[in-house]
Amino acid sequence: MNEKVPLLPGTLFDRYRVQSSTGDAGFVRAVCHDTKANRMVSVVGVEKSLLDHPGTGYTLALLQADVQQARASTHPSVLQAEEMLQDDKRIYVVSEVSEGLSLSRLPKRVANISTTFAAGAMVRLLSLIELSQRIGQSGLCLSPSEAYLSPKGVIKVENFATARLMHVARAIHNNNGAGSLLGSFGAFREAALCRADDAERAAVMIETLAELPETDDLRPMAQRIAGNLRNSSSQDNSIADAVEQLRGVQNSMAGKRPLEATTTANHARRTLRPGEYLFHQGDASNGECYVLDDGLVQISKCTNDGRELFLDLSKPGDIIGEMAVLDDRPRMASAMVLEPSEVVIIKGADFLARLEKSDIIAVKLLEVMASRIRYQSSEIARLKEMLGAKA
Repeated sequence: MNEKVPLLPGTLFDRYRVQSSTGDAGFVRAVCHDTKANRMVSVVGVEKSLLDHPGTGYTLALLQADVQQARASTHPSVLQAEEMLQDDKRIYVVSEVSEGLSLSRLPKRVANISTTFAAGAMVRLLSLIELSQRIGQSGLCLSPSEAYLSPKGVIKVENFATARLMHVARAIHNNNGAGSLLGSFGAFREAALCRADDAERAAVMIETLAELPETDDLRPMAQRIAGNLRNSSSQDNSIADAVEQLRGVQNSMAGKRPLEATTTANHARRTLRPGEYLFHQGDASNGECYVLDDGLVQISKCTNDGRELFLDLSKPGDIIGEMAVLDDRPRMASAMVLEPSEVVIIKGADFLARLEKSDIIAVKLLEVMASRIRYQSSEIARLKEMLGAKA
């Protein structure tokens, strides 16, 4: 059980003023006021002796690489990693503060949590794991303790650097100093074992979410999918398959949103998996734009030092890539799929013909607006880079 004690000094690194601190198995966690940025942050600290522990093989260099990768990766459901710091006693990871309770602390059979919401949360969390594996991240160490449900019904999870650090601390603490990086599954360096661990953790997450609604509609399906995940090979597509099954359940419960009147069945469609790109920054315009019918797409821009700055999220009904159609210039940003998505492909000639039928002045106005938006997006990216924004 956590102890509410003053485990940290009043201010860390002359910047983070500690509001509250909690001791857990092998680490301390604090909610702090960042006096420089005037916001609240989460700070997790572990004793330096825990790193380079022979039972885990988790080194300072690995933690630094994890924090760097977590800073460069964005997703609306992931708490953003900020930086890694150290003093004489501890190593700290600073990140976005979580809101609400962790799934492990929520009671079962919650009256205001619907089966539809639980299914949607399963799809989001599993899509996040699928995305991570497709971009080369595995061994995320996410569990119900690292997933949070806010009062507004938003699901968030720890960034994987913080989650890994807490897992290492708990492993050493719970094994009386012996340590085990991924329980019975092996070390972070072994990709196949990390994927197996991710599948096991995904199964636990699904089962936990299925216990939240008062009705039993989702539990049999969740138990079957969890069983499939546990019995899967580390090399197969079990998580992607689980996402597709859950999306089918989710759509049947909520009813799939029909296409807007602006699109017709004559337009081609494209289905994409998490981690795939609609287009990359700098690509030549291919005379196409897209209407997102289902899923979630992140719009981002790369800086000169290789960091990816988040610009926007496209949701069902949004048009993506229209500026390259309007001004026939290279793509100003990249569009990466975060969740299983389906887009309707709109050819540029069709797009412009529809606009011209409405009003030629409107077309010219949009061309001017596209030019201004390109400039403003570049300025936003430049300012974020100057201010050291984490992408």
